[in-house]
Amino acid sequence: MGYNKGPWTEERIARMLQEGRGSGSGAAYRPFLEVADLSSQGLSRQIMGKKTGRVHHLFSNVEYQFFLMLEWNPDVVDIMEQYPLPRDVTLDVAARGRLSHPYYPGTKIPTVMTIDMVVTRLVEGQEVYEAYDLKRTDEAENYHSIEKLEITRAACQEIGIPHRLIFHSMLPEQKIRNIEWILGAQAQGPTDVREQTLQADHTARLLQILGQERKEKTLRQCCDAYDVSFGLAPGSSLRFARVLMYERAMKPNLVLADLANAPLREYQFLAQPGRLRAMGQ
Repeated sequence: MGYNKGPWTEERIARMLQEGRGSGSGAAYRPFLEVADLSSQGLSRQIMGKKTGRVHHLFSNVEYQFFLMLEWNPDVVDIMEQYPLPRDVTLDVAARGRLSHPYYPGTKIPTVMTIDMVVTRLVEGQEVYEAYDLKRTDEAENYHSIEKLEITRAACQEIGIPHRLIFHSMLPEQKIRNIEWILGAQAQGPTDVREQTLQADHTARLLQILGQERKEKTLRQCCDAYDVSFGLAPGSSLRFARVLMYERAMKPNLVLADLANAPLREYQFLAQPGRLRAMGQ
């Protein structure tokens, strides 16, 4: 249920928290703010996460691009967006730092400040947490944005989570476009058990063939030939190849502008499909 039709009140905030907003982890996590809560949804997106198995609520292009990078990174095991900070902590650090804590418009109710993403990484077998705020570069020139970010940074320090600020100009655009293309194969995958088994067979066979092909051939040429040989719909094998990339059985050169038409020498063939997580980056 969205709350965008009502005014901000302490009762509304309490109800949201009681519903589990901003708590849980993995598939059970629910962000404090969801797309339906916004009166103007603008660039907001709802994206199914492969790592978490749930829908993620992203409010800007910068959040979406960074989310794709997190989905690709094998060290990341959980992504919690729109993560609420305790108001007693943000109010305290604002007072100590002589900073203006935000309030909901037209009210005297302190805003529940949220972090764009709190990420769980697996580092040497241990889970570590990192907080990220994702902004456009021009927001660095806005005094109120800077003040809110300083409150967030200090509050994260208070609760023991390192905070990082990422501007859109820092993100590798070409790599992100390639990651988006690779991850798109997951959304197109079969849901029927029989079709899933057939896909697994084809991906394993395709990996073996690609590893033996002449390296000057392009990925598309090899995949098109595979489709013809096995009577598959055009484009099927290229999707299988993208699955192999996601599983790190094929390691792509993400700086290339056109992975589909790149020669095979631009790929490393690392493992059988399904044995992914310790491989690649």
